[in-house]
Amino acid sequence: MASRACAWQSAAIALLMTPSAYGQSFFADKQMTIVVGSGVGGGYDLYARLVGRHWPKFIPGAPTFVIQNLPAAGSLVAMNLIANSAPKDGTHIGAVQNHIGVEPIMGITGSPENARYDSRKLHWIGSTAKEVAVVIAWHNSGFKTFQDLQQRSMLVGSPGVATSSSVYANLLNELAGTKFKAITGYNTPAAIDLALERNEVQGRTGWYVSSMLSAKKQWLDDGKIDVLLQLAVEKHAAFPKVPLVTEFVSDPVKRAQLEFAFSWQLMGRPFVVPAEVPQDRVKLLRESFMTMMADSGVQAEATKLGLEVSPMSGEDVQALISRIYDTPPETVQRIRAIIVPK
Repeated sequence: MASRACAWQSAAIALLMTPSAYGQSFFADKQMTIVVGSGVGGGYDLYARLVGRHWPKFIPGAPTFVIQNLPAAGSLVAMNLIANSAPKDGTHIGAVQNHIGVEPIMGITGSPENARYDSRKLHWIGSTAKEVAVVIAWHNSGFKTFQDLQQRSMLVGSPGVATSSSVYANLLNELAGTKFKAITGYNTPAAIDLALERNEVQGRTGWYVSSMLSAKKQWLDDGKIDVLLQLAVEKHAAFPKVPLVTEFVSDPVKRAQLEFAFSWQLMGRPFVVPAEVPQDRVKLLRESFMTMMADSGVQAEATKLGLEVSPMSGEDVQALISRIYDTPPETVQRIRAIIVPK
């Protein structure tokens, strides 16, 4: 009887120690590191610190979180660290810029060979927010419709040729028949804003809604800017009546090229762990991440910080990455030729 009781006890223990249970016990009292591929104080950093403050409450075992900023090469240094030399146990998590998922095929920050990872093999934990870029016009610029943008040149402020302001201007000129002229040298968002107020430029391209609403919502409320176009594959909830630029592109090839160029915005603020992290820990991190993002306390603090919360699950990010990698090579090459600086 004693041996039978021991057998039942062993079976009960084995049942309790399912992969999920193993994952839960592993993180107990661990120190976890979020490696942020951007500088202190920027949007990616603010999201990472918000997550670092709240995530421990949703992971069994109450681990602690520390933030490490590695802003070099547009998150490429951070991603290469996560993929290759960071611990493979789930304690190191990358908070990277959204384009880094396509870096191995696009080479946005340099040669694709510099990306020493396959995004499809990494484990994407989730994203705190989707991104939607827009085109706006200053209220007295005379630009009110997409057709206006095709008929005459709009001057837009830009920090430089490799930034979203210039990249999206070039993309729309090539594929949608617009006539943007990017004026570079406005090194900060504040400098572009001042240029708009002084009528030095007439609009902005590639302005992310999250940034616009956190920094200049008053401009919208006061009618100082008009949102003309959304540069995305799906509309932002705040602008249901503002058209997607793809609605005006009848050529199916060009429309597919634009949709590819906008595709990685959906994983706007992604978090990722190495390919070797055990599946039970990946599952726990994904589930706790989404539970955290639904928490009213997290959402309230995000609102105070001016951060938008529109999470995307790790499974959905993973599926998006797979779809992006299945894009025909000619589409990838065409977009890379437009958006990657020579």
